[in-house]
Amino acid sequence: MSQGLIRRLTVLSQYEEALVKINATAAERLTALRAKPQAATQRDLLSICNDPFTVAQQLTHIELERLSYIGPEEFVQAFVHKDPLDNDKSCFSDRKKASNLEAYVDWFNRLSYLVATEICLPVKKKHRARVIEFFIDVARECFNIGNFNSLMAIISGMNMSPVSRLKKTWSKVKTAKFDILEHQMDPSSNFYNYRTALRGVFN
Repeated sequence: MSQGLIRRLTVLSQYEEALVKINATAAERLTALRAKPQAATQRDLLSICNDPFTVAQQLTHIELERLSYIGPEEFVQAFVHKDPLDNDKSCFSDRKKASNLEAYVDWFNRLSYLVATEICLPVKKKHRARVIEFFIDVARECFNIGNFNSLMAIISGMNMSPVSRLKKTWSKVKTAKFDILEHQMDPSSNFYNYRTALRGVFN
């Protein structure tokens, strides 16, 4: 048991070190691009993979890997309550930063921005409409797989103001499937529809 725990902690430590390196590299690259913009070859997602099921599967693999590194203690640390008798003092004297949980939240936000960016990149309305329909299909496949986090991230990206205000583009999109997915993720009644769908996955 102790050997398994040591292996788990070693893997977790390596993952956290990798996250620090990735964030540092990304920051350096962003600084370099701002200082000296380069005419990079821009490739959209559909030119890399135009199969919604494959994209949904890959998103699910990423989700599962990132989730596997989040321990229950990170949720406790993230939502720790202050000592009711002392507003300046935490209930935990040594509060660990929930880095893996924060990385998972960052992943959600990055996926949302990726969706919005991919939709806004094409110049022509019909091309933007095709990208929107592609992401609707990816979101539907995520729902079928049970990957609700990626589903919510895709819906969030499509509801961002740069995308939602493209009225002429949306007029060319068949939105029936998107409306169903939005209904499933409707936040009303404390996400009742989502919780019902989630129970269906585990039953």
